[in-house]
Amino acid sequence: MADVAHRLMTLEAISLKGWPVAGIAARLRKHHAEIAGLSIYRQALARIPLMAIQVLPITQSLVEDATSVSQQHQLLTGDALIVAVMAQHGLVNLASGDDDFDRIPAITRYAPA
Repeated sequence: MADVAHRLMTLEAISLKGWPVAGIAARLRKHHAEIAGLSIYRQALARIPLMAIQVLPITQSLVEDATSVSQQHQLLTGDALIVAVMAQHGLVNLASGDDDFDRIPAITRYAPA
């Protein structure tokens, strides 16, 4: 959820301020006072539970599993954590534009057209 909040915040800043996508997090850090004027991302985040989306907890054990997945499949930590959560919950289908997940034989990735 934190990653979703961050992405929504940056998208709102890009849209509201007309800032370029490249370097948006650094720009927000530099102009941190602008964060106070962003509110749409908070409203969107609050609506997620209304979408019947189940949010799964991240445990220490999952993070440790992810480190193994990371090394085994040469994935960055965030991607490896997704794979570890999927494995724990028996999930095999993933919607993602990230072709790094194609290195995981147990996952079927559905990419945007």
